[in-house]
Amino acid sequence: LLKIWRILPFWVRRIASAILRPHYQVVGAMIFNDQKQLLLCEHTCRRLHPWGLPGGDLRTGEDPVDGIEHEIREETGLTVQDARLLLVENSIKIRQVALPYHCAGVSGTFLPNEEVSSILYFDIGKLPDFFQEHRVTIEICLAILNTEN
Repeated sequence: LLKIWRILPFWVRRIASAILRPHYQVVGAMIFNDQKQLLLCEHTCRRLHPWGLPGGDLRTGEDPVDGIEHEIREETGLTVQDARLLLVENSIKIRQVALPYHCAGVSGTFLPNEEVSSILYFDIGKLPDFFQEHRVTIEICLAILNTEN
């Protein structure tokens, strides 16, 4: 395989590398309202599990805090004043490194877009169905936040 790899044109190796390597993803922003409900987005591209945290992939060389702030803005139109890293999680089930942030100081107005059709705050005990890996990450983050209070 290495011999084949070496003879491939650079652009083919670059595309293959982007497909085969893990994605570094800001899995989500943990944003709560005054009633301690968690903000979730209804993502348009996810058919089986449309609900999830606002977030997305980091750009190459992008600071993770800038990444989560730009993903929140891009997906919801909202801005945050404070983003604090809660956890670094390297999943063994899905190809991703999760960097969930607790975000506060939310302002702005939601505007539906190509990625997110709606946002809602949910009670922690009544979260909708979404990817199991993300549910586990949320539970770990909630435990971290509970120990701080």
